[in-house]
Amino acid sequence: MTKQYQIQEYINKNVVKTFYVDGVKQDKAVWATFDPREGDDFYSDTYQEAVSIFVRNWDNLTQQEINNLAS
Repeated sequence: MTKQYQIQEYINKNVVKTFYVDGVKQDKAVWATFDPREGDDFYSDTYQEAVSIFVRNWDNLTQQEINNLAS
């Protein structure tokens, strides 16, 4: 499996469309990128931005964090 294919698989599992509620405004449709280092999500307005965040963080992940993404 090439690195590009592997990353694409992880993107498909960890970049999802969701809704963000800030307590004041109505729900807002956003893209959520899971960050295994913090166990939280980054929120983006576009899919491209969400994927960019995921790819930028990829090289900073430990092997254990990468394994956690697969589950």
